[in-house]
Amino acid sequence: MPEEKRKPIIHVIPAKRHFKRLRVALYCRVSTHMERQLQSLSAQMDFEKEDILENPAWEYVATYTDIKSGRTISSRPGFQSLLADCEAGKIDMIYTKSISRFGRNCVDFLVTLRRLKELKVDVYFYNEQIHLLSQAGELLLTLHAGIAQAESENKSENIKWGLRRSTMDPDSPAFSRRCYGYDRNDEEGLILNIAEARIVLKIFDWYEQGWSIVRIKKELESLKVPTPTGKKKWPVKTIENILTNEKYTGTSVYGETESAEFPSTKRKARDPFEVHRSLNHHLPIIHERRFKRIQKLKAKRSNIEVDEHGNKVRKSTHYSSKKAVKKANKTPEPQI
Repeated sequence: MPEEKRKPIIHVIPAKRHFKRLRVALYCRVSTHMERQLQSLSAQMDFEKEDILENPAWEYVATYTDIKSGRTISSRPGFQSLLADCEAGKIDMIYTKSISRFGRNCVDFLVTLRRLKELKVDVYFYNEQIHLLSQAGELLLTLHAGIAQAESENKSENIKWGLRRSTMDPDSPAFSRRCYGYDRNDEEGLILNIAEARIVLKIFDWYEQGWSIVRIKKELESLKVPTPTGKKKWPVKTIENILTNEKYTGTSVYGETESAEFPSTKRKARDPFEVHRSLNHHLPIIHERRFKRIQKLKAKRSNIEVDEHGNKVRKSTHYSSKKAVKKANKTPEPQI
């Protein structure tokens, strides 16, 4: 009998399954240093971290936090660090409470999401229950981001309107914002801080004697005078602000600048007719006549001037404090 043809037997070797947990990073943000907000940040972190740790498919990597406005991404170091670790391939998914915590600028938000999508990094938004890498993820997130930005713009306008209305009253708390040289008392408003007021007087004295702002800065640092924020190094801008602050004359001003259109965080000068003043609001440190004299000196010494087209240009000559001091020594100091 002819030998029957053997049928080949196929053995299927099952593939080994390697279970890999998702590396999950937590991102939390609040907008201010207020105690209530900081408590909110702590609560966010505790709840969301616990949620990550309880999921067997997830591996907790780290928590990234910011105490900053959500208007821009570039100003948030925690968020920048998070994105850098995503670029480095250290994270598979970002867990965050809501779209508004991630950012309120719709354009920045979508650009960031698309970059994360390219990196195959998922983002899970707990409140909205949306994953970036889901089928309809980007479309849903675009809609939610637009709504979040609109809410932020509306809130910003309401706050501005409320402050403008409050400054119709000369005793409004808006006029009692503390500045260097004063303390704030709930009953009396602004009261003199004697130690700081003496430094303010010295700054005005030195400037009127012909000292440059850089020389004043060096003198304050050599005397170990702490800055308004308690630091050792005095920024030039801080001294310039002191020399131009009308509050030292006893007049409190509100509304000289306002924030530009959303989402910009820059400030712009307001129409002078919309600026509100509360005269004789508190005890002055500098006499009004002297303050005006200083402003004229500042304008004269400035290396910047405005041309006929309204553009800022540098002067051809530069102010020298050495020449000014020599001249001041020859003439008697004006009486105040």
